[in-house]
Amino acid sequence: MIDLGQAKLALLDLAKHTRIASRFNFYLKTLEWDREKLVAYRNDRLRKLIRFAFENVPYYRRIMNEGRIRPDQIKSAEDLSVFPILDRDTVQREGERLRASGGRRSRLWPGSSSGTTGIPVFFVQDANGISAGFAAIYVLWSLSGWTPGRRHLHIWGNSVTIQKWDRWSSKAKNLFMRQMNIASPLLDHPGKIEEIAAKIVAFNPFSIEAYPSTIHTLAGYFQRQGLSLPRLAHVLTSAENLDAHLRNLIERVFAPVVDMYGCNEMLGIASRPIDDDKYYIFEPHVFVEAVDAGVSGLKEILVTNLDNYGQPFIRYRLGDLIDGLFEPEKGARYPLAYFRRVMGRDSEIIRLPNGKRLHPIHVFAGKIFHKFPEITRHRVIWDGKSLTIVLEVSGSTNERELDRQLIEVLRPYDVSFKIEYTAKLLPSPGGKYRYVEIRE
Repeated sequence: MIDLGQAKLALLDLAKHTRIASRFNFYLKTLEWDREKLVAYRNDRLRKLIRFAFENVPYYRRIMNEGRIRPDQIKSAEDLSVFPILDRDTVQREGERLRASGGRRSRLWPGSSSGTTGIPVFFVQDANGISAGFAAIYVLWSLSGWTPGRRHLHIWGNSVTIQKWDRWSSKAKNLFMRQMNIASPLLDHPGKIEEIAAKIVAFNPFSIEAYPSTIHTLAGYFQRQGLSLPRLAHVLTSAENLDAHLRNLIERVFAPVVDMYGCNEMLGIASRPIDDDKYYIFEPHVFVEAVDAGVSGLKEILVTNLDNYGQPFIRYRLGDLIDGLFEPEKGARYPLAYFRRVMGRDSEIIRLPNGKRLHPIHVFAGKIFHKFPEITRHRVIWDGKSLTIVLEVSGSTNERELDRQLIEVLRPYDVSFKIEYTAKLLPSPGGKYRYVEIRE
């Protein structure tokens, strides 16, 4: 029997000159491989990528020649550490020199990062890269029961993406795939949320994809108004930290949460499925490294995209921090390496004048704020001398006890602080929520 959802994906591929459906089907099969077969496949893909980058990408040819790195030196993922790390500044500076020459330039899809950590990064993907990225996302969603073609609500804030929603091709795709788009900044507009909630109730989605802070705002409104979505099977969150208090309300009002990890430059990196505590890395598509971040208990994540030959990203620094990288245990559900927590961004590490490093999300959200359920959101502001801890609260809190615990946890850092309370902390204009602001 033909699966209707996958048939729709195949028809979209014909219209857009992509290969998402075939990639999706292949990737589903890799979940049944043993670890040895998957690692062999990943290493083979990596060797081919390195060879291609040396022969076709000016930037990589130069750095490999300068570093006396030969393509045949890279036989497995363990050999990749000889490569320099690729960061956003390098992508911006090198531009065209990071793109492949020749036939790979014939059809490229432009994209950009959201720019929440600075100037947006602009990049391109070839047909294989963009197909693999979306197929990887769909497979990671499918670990929690998602199937293509079910009613899907997409709530997002990337301005570049939102601008594309008015195109006839985007509207036709939404109609064909039964998807509805909503710009996330509208949910923080008091005059809009009632209208948007009514549209969502009428649409009655099977799945919702959104920033954690955005869907948390929507969940709070639905709870206050006594609204529900009876067909909703799961909520797919990404692009922000999923704090426990956010997840608890979302699941209480809506449905179980699937937390995704990725970025616009590199789609489909990892996912924490429903009823699981692991973020499974989709290794047929990406290779992930965890390197020292300079803060106890944190590792910085580097990702290599094995599929985008239009503009290869090798050892790309996303700026995110995780708790570590772990091999699958014997008899594990999937043959995939994993991490357990996304701990924020390296840009949120505060360098104190005394030489110590403080990562507020790691220190506060993980150790204190979950003990005070009335604290619904927080933001930490560093002005170069002291901390201002801004807390969004839904009711009264034990201020004396909170102050005592903050003094205790900050004692090793020898830094002064003050607490401010507010009824509402707003996200940025793009819809993402900032946990740390550095105003030096």
